[in-house]
Amino acid sequence: MRVHTGVTLTDDSYTGGEAIHTGQLFFDPDIDTAIQATSPYSENTTRESCGPLTLTALGESVPDGYKATLTVGVSTA
Repeated sequence: MRVHTGVTLTDDSYTGGEAIHTGQLFFDPDIDTAIQATSPYSENTTRESCGPLTLTALGESVPDGYKATLTVGVSTA
């Protein structure tokens, strides 16, 4: 995840501005394990990190997807 300030948005990108934060989002370990067991993620040999991002299942199985909830505060000072 990157937070940028002072950008001009276009339909599919942005121009200008300044990146003020680069970070990672972390997932519930049980959901992460289920996702990592499905293709194409099962081909990834890099160990995933897990943590406090809230995910809500959109169906009965991993391919149905998830909705993520995260509140981020940004100080530009």
